[in-house]
Amino acid sequence: MLDMRVVSIHHYQIAVQPARDGVLLVCLGGQFDMGVGTALADALRTAAQEAGVEQVFVDMQRVAFFDSHGIAGLVAGYEAARSAGRRFSVTNARGMVKHILDVTGLAEVLCQDATG
Repeated sequence: MLDMRVVSIHHYQIAVQPARDGVLLVCLGGQFDMGVGTALADALRTAAQEAGVEQVFVDMQRVAFFDSHGIAGLVAGYEAARSAGRRFSVTNARGMVKHILDVTGLAEVLCQDATG
């Protein structure tokens, strides 16, 4: 069984929680900028490779700021999940974060429900 892992450095948080039925929940909070993109990409790639995971579900409800480095981190996680034959979904993007995902076209690819 997976243990909950939390990475928290002043302005952001990445919490990885095992969920039921092969879903791994990654809860993001804070500001995702140039200094955080690599940490986000690494966390999402690791999540995509966890044994028994069928889907990585990224909750962005507590994200206050998200720039191109955050986008690159999400895309890296998406690509890792797809390469491993797993689903990858983003949920609860709001405000500026939702706008960025919409404008870049990523909302159409990433913002799906847990079933598909």
